[in-house]
Amino acid sequence: MNWREKLKTVAEKLGLTAKLEQKTLSNEEFQQIVNAYQEDYQVTLRDDVNAEALQQAQQQAAQEQQQLLNQIYEAVVVAGGQQQPATSQQAATSQQPATQQGIIDAINNLGQQVRQMASRPDDDHAAHEGAAVIIPINGMAHTQEFLFGINAPMFSMELRWNRIMANPSAAAAMGAPTQEQEQAFHKAVRGYGQSLMQRMQYLIQNGLTDLKALAAGEFSTNYAGVDSLGDMGTQFTVRRQDAIIARVLSTRAMTNFFPVRYGIQDNDVIFNAFFDEVSQAWQAGAVYKGGMKIENERGYVDDAMIKMMWGPMKELERKYIAYLNTSGSDPIKWTMIEYQIVNSLLQAQREQNIRRMRGIYVAPETGVAGSYLHTSTGILYRLIDYVHSNKLLITDDENKTYRTYTESTMLAAVKAFVDDVVSHLGEDENLSGKYLYLNERHKPWWLKCIRTEFHLDNDFTGVESYANVVPDTELHIIWLPYLGNTKFMMIHEPGNLQFLEFLPGEMMAIQMEQQMELVRAWSTWKEGTAAAFLGKRFSSKAALVANDYEFQQIFLNKFCSSLSKDATKADAKNGFWFETIANDGTTTGEGAQAVTTPPAITDIEHAKAGVAYIIECGSTTNATTIAKSGKFSEISSNWVPQAEGDYIMVVLNVAGTKFLELERMVDGVRTINTTLNPHYVG
Repeated sequence: MNWREKLKTVAEKLGLTAKLEQKTLSNEEFQQIVNAYQEDYQVTLRDDVNAEALQQAQQQAAQEQQQLLNQIYEAVVVAGGQQQPATSQQAATSQQPATQQGIIDAINNLGQQVRQMASRPDDDHAAHEGAAVIIPINGMAHTQEFLFGINAPMFSMELRWNRIMANPSAAAAMGAPTQEQEQAFHKAVRGYGQSLMQRMQYLIQNGLTDLKALAAGEFSTNYAGVDSLGDMGTQFTVRRQDAIIARVLSTRAMTNFFPVRYGIQDNDVIFNAFFDEVSQAWQAGAVYKGGMKIENERGYVDDAMIKMMWGPMKELERKYIAYLNTSGSDPIKWTMIEYQIVNSLLQAQREQNIRRMRGIYVAPETGVAGSYLHTSTGILYRLIDYVHSNKLLITDDENKTYRTYTESTMLAAVKAFVDDVVSHLGEDENLSGKYLYLNERHKPWWLKCIRTEFHLDNDFTGVESYANVVPDTELHIIWLPYLGNTKFMMIHEPGNLQFLEFLPGEMMAIQMEQQMELVRAWSTWKEGTAAAFLGKRFSSKAALVANDYEFQQIFLNKFCSSLSKDATKADAKNGFWFETIANDGTTTGEGAQAVTTPPAITDIEHAKAGVAYIIECGSTTNATTIAKSGKFSEISSNWVPQAEGDYIMVVLNVAGTKFLELERMVDGVRTINTTLNPHYVG
């Protein structure tokens, strides 16, 4: 049956035969025919028309080729002066032997025909030969059976929420949803959430996470033959899932800067080997030299979750309808299931992006929801953890310029930091393969310094411009987001620091159930941050300093701010990491009876939920202390530093009234509060 016969059959079924023959079909009626044609024959009308046109063109080309071949055969003479009949048609048209001049004329004519064919472009044909199906994001028009005309259970018009999508004004006439309808909706959300997670896992495992390609449908559009397409509804569903995943991941992802390592269910051990010298001058006897020391880094994940409570289904429907009314220009008209999932995941993804840079895990207060930043530990606090555990030696200068640069001194400070790092590399080491990481917020400062230094006034386009390369070096710059005003500098090889998860897309597996008149939705997953390679591990700060950066693979400035002399309060507007300086203290009495009391911190003003604050001893001269009282009454004991580098780390409780102690160091001995950080692996 050709497409004309199919079209006639469809028109008869719809009662539109007369209008079709009279060529008076309206656009709406023509669309009905197109939709019915695809539904009945599992191929679009356009594909069938293109396929027939291509077939006719191929037949015409074959006829032209046969005619040319016949002319060649007519000109060919075999031995004995007999012409070789190749076909019955040739035998009928070739009665006389060819002369020598006839052969020459035929050959000349052949060359002319070839030149004519070469100069004549082929007719335009459909590239997909009627077999390629490009799937639009919203499918076709709605039908009585399916939303968007997508033949899949999720888009069935028997489902209440799909009917609301097709006609939001009809919701008022439907009344409140029944218990069975609510349960069906929750079941559909759970199933779709699991399907979304599986699709995410497939995309990651097969390296198909390019956002532009996902949004364009390059990974889901089916180009197989029409007869093997199977359920077109499945193809549409996958197309929309990819659009959801692309939209969620398109929020500024930290995975653009640090990779993700999957398969970490609890913690993972990464072995590193350090080899001693092995070469020596030859001599007789058993004189051995060399050895190998194995040290491991451990990465672990914390448990994260989304738990939401919504009002009755009727209230959810109102919000959904209002969303449709205010987002008419949205290229994707979400179904209610997609609407619930995508808007929850968009917020969760934004929070995870920020947390991956500056989050720190803190066990929640029982029965109280905590800050999203306390879900897991991100890059900043993981690096600080490596410093506190004597795995990473900070690169600092005597005048503290690396941590105090301004919009006019940033270039000089960065170049000095890079030179400082290079000066500590081994004889056979260089910065090849490493990158410099800076705070994106300070990029305008950097460009201003470049213009001033080199008298340039351009847009700095290109990856090799001074906007992205340190002058006079081959060291490229990566600008990191979510650092606030932190004066951050780090040199390391991409791929070393990495995010840890258990399964791809776990966060997307939203589940839902009814609890009395309320609706609960949730998902759980695991996440963390770790470095694959740091360097040698040391039992004390003195031993770390004595090693002088040997084998160290990450170089970091001390991105803290200094407190003023005799300060009794810190201001969180200046950062989260504070270093004390030499103090005068308060002196009472005279002569031999004189007593000097060092200052004590009583508050961290403007402190925010989710942020861990560090008070570190920068000088033992009348060293600043913290008493177990007032807003610090919940810390384990008075903090009285004994050496430079001693510190205490605290975080606000949920009420915002007290500071809770996460860890401290006194006289070089580190103590972790395992109640608030039970998952810590040193």
